[in-house]
Amino acid sequence: MLNHFILEVVDTFQTEELEEFTLFLKSPYHNRGSTADHLQKLFAVVSEAKKLGTLQELSKEQLFDNLFPDSPKIAGKLDKLMTELKKLLQSFLEFKNFEASENEGNRTLYLMRDLRKRGLEERYMHVLEKARKIALADGRETLDNFHFKLSIDLEVHEWESTFNKAKGDLHIPAVIDSLDQYYFVERTNMLNLLMLQQKLTLLPDQSLQALESDWAVPPSQLENSGFLAISWKINALLRLTDPEVSHFEALLELLKKNEPKIGYWHLSGFYAHLRNICTLLLDSGHYQLRGTYFQIILDNLERGYFYFNGKIPSNAMLNITQTAVFVNEIDWANQFVEAHKDRIIDENDTQDFYRMNKALCLFAENKFEEALEMIPYGSTYSFYNLMAKRLELKCYYELDSELLPYKIDAFKMFISRAGSKVLSEKLHELFANFINFLRQLSMIPRFGDKVKSAKLIGRINEKKLVAERTWLLDKTRELG
Repeated sequence: MLNHFILEVVDTFQTEELEEFTLFLKSPYHNRGSTADHLQKLFAVVSEAKKLGTLQELSKEQLFDNLFPDSPKIAGKLDKLMTELKKLLQSFLEFKNFEASENEGNRTLYLMRDLRKRGLEERYMHVLEKARKIALADGRETLDNFHFKLSIDLEVHEWESTFNKAKGDLHIPAVIDSLDQYYFVERTNMLNLLMLQQKLTLLPDQSLQALESDWAVPPSQLENSGFLAISWKINALLRLTDPEVSHFEALLELLKKNEPKIGYWHLSGFYAHLRNICTLLLDSGHYQLRGTYFQIILDNLERGYFYFNGKIPSNAMLNITQTAVFVNEIDWANQFVEAHKDRIIDENDTQDFYRMNKALCLFAENKFEEALEMIPYGSTYSFYNLMAKRLELKCYYELDSELLPYKIDAFKMFISRAGSKVLSEKLHELFANFINFLRQLSMIPRFGDKVKSAKLIGRINEKKLVAERTWLLDKTRELG
């Protein structure tokens, strides 16, 4: 078998990259020495296997016979060549990344450092001016831009410290300003991601230490950066146990106000936070937001915020389908699911992600038996697995199945086990309340009982976190 690194990396290469690495190996600057020709031949065999789809089937014996047809097999000879090819492949990836257009800023910094070490002042100042123009070229706030500006100021400080030791402030005040900007933005951003993760799953105590200390951002920093103002607003919302609709609306207004100042990928991240907060509010019963939420989703889809290389994450797709069904846009949901059938990241051969989204649409169309047949039942914990189990229960209830009590017990046991291992406290409460209320609902006679129905509606409305709240309330009202 080939060196695993070579096998895995080459398997990701497109035709253009295969050709580029072939040219890379032909360069005597990169590939020199007595093994240069053999390395080119070795990669030619590997490249051809990649094109034919037989890369995984290559054997050492096959490679040795291609490279040394008339030589006796010598242990380690091919291994040595593959080790050298691995090193060249690593160099190629580093070179390709370094030469990428988005890496112009870093190339400029490396050149500045080299010119500083050579003491070429005039050339250094010329490249410094170029670096500052690059920093200003985009004009939007991103973490990369904050870091790049800090890197420029640190480099200028190094020049001043080396060649102007006896005068001036050594550019230190500028370094401190840039450092503060980058520090407050980056740390707030990381804290937000950690708090969001905490709401989804159980984290070890050592992971939560960063959240235990108070975190404050100086007003002067907030005034100078729309990026930081948004991050800080998100931070404040994530710290709230029960955010209010007015908080969500204030964040949406702040985000729209500062949109022109923020880089594309960070806008995508901010809107993801906004959607997550809106989901929490919906789970708490603020259904007046569902129309607003759906419009945000439509806007974010149009702007491409959900996509990575043309594909969509499975959890994002599930959330979109759920929301469309929630606002009764069932035709739109069906069209969305079919249009993205082959665009889901990490979709498996049985198309479990597609089937789950399709099952949601079938259920919304009251096609309960078809939905049951479409539901995928995975063995590992995931939001899809949780959704599959809940949708199965809802189908069995709608069909008045005798299996419902047994399925309720099984789901309750699943939640109990998952809650102690992976589910956050709020998610555990969300699903535990659902299963308890579904049990109570299933015990109300189908011919109706106004008293029991009214009592159950009251209990459901008293709880802040209830999964499938709207469906539970609708079914309870039908029995009243």
